[in-house]
Amino acid sequence: MSTPEPPRPSMPRSSFAIAMKDYTFIRPGVAVSISAATLVAALVIGALLIKSLVGASGTVSRGARTSETLHRYSARYEVWRSMATSADPMYQQPDAVAERDSLRASLQSELSRFSNTLDSPQEKDLVQQILEGLASVDPQTTNKARQAMIVLLARQDDALFDAAETSQRGVLFAAVLLALTILAAGLLIVPMAWLYVRYKRGAAIEVKL
Repeated sequence: MSTPEPPRPSMPRSSFAIAMKDYTFIRPGVAVSISAATLVAALVIGALLIKSLVGASGTVSRGARTSETLHRYSARYEVWRSMATSADPMYQQPDAVAERDSLRASLQSELSRFSNTLDSPQEKDLVQQILEGLASVDPQTTNKARQAMIVLLARQDDALFDAAETSQRGVLFAAVLLALTILAAGLLIVPMAWLYVRYKRGAAIEVKL
């Protein structure tokens, strides 16, 4: 006849486990599962938020620089065009002609370098149309160049609007992230922390007594 094994001594319960016996909102296991799921979702949304805001910030920064550059080119092109097409004898003087040619040369050089920074073939073609306008005083060619400049500026404005929409979506992501964090804290972290602190304070008072 075998000797029965002596009962195993029960492990002492931790103070946290004792404190959790008063957690009656929902079952602790369910609360932990829900909180874990919400925190994982918050982590994913937080990563998406950071990615979208970084992308929007880069787009805004690049778009602002490019738009400023194009506005400067547009103003200088209009000055050159007025000097090149005006019938005013003042613009036929040697100093005025030299200034006009210098302005055209600098614009051609800067626009060529600007074209090399562009990735879009359509934008490169628009810059090429502007360069052709600088090489001629034909009204049709210069008007085509002005239209190309306007389209280039409009494309940069569209990029800035897209970045603004991305930032607005970032605000929505931030609101969802905050809501998930509050849900996780309200279900588990804050109640359990309060119960644990209350238990510890009660235990400390009993020790003093």
